[in-house]
Amino acid sequence: MEGNNQNGQNNGQYSNYQDYTANVPYQAPPDNKGSNGTNGLQVAGLVCGILGICTSCCYGLPGIILGIAGLICAIIGNNRGKTGVGIAGLVCSIISIVVGIGALIYYIWAIAYLNQIGYLDMIMQNM
Repeated sequence: MEGNNQNGQNNGQYSNYQDYTANVPYQAPPDNKGSNGTNGLQVAGLVCGILGICTSCCYGLPGIILGIAGLICAIIGNNRGKTGVGIAGLVCSIISIVVGIGALIYYIWAIAYLNQIGYLDMIMQNM
């Protein structure tokens, strides 16, 4: 036998190779329902928190409203399963509320100061 050698090879191919993959049963993908995946409320909380931070310069009210909505969504979402997105939504919502309250206090102070020096009356008369 000219092509066979002692390793069981026949012209570069294994002669004793047997395919056992036909007897392997189908393996289903793992079930991810039990994992702590990100849910929609956590994402909504994060989006509301980020938008609340960005809109706090508009007299503070949008920041406070979006921050409260984001805080509620993030808390409910975190009760269903904690992930990084839920915690980030919680943090951004709290920052949004704090920045919104700070902006609201600043605008109230600024309007009161402009009224005190008489500049607000002059602005209103020119309108």
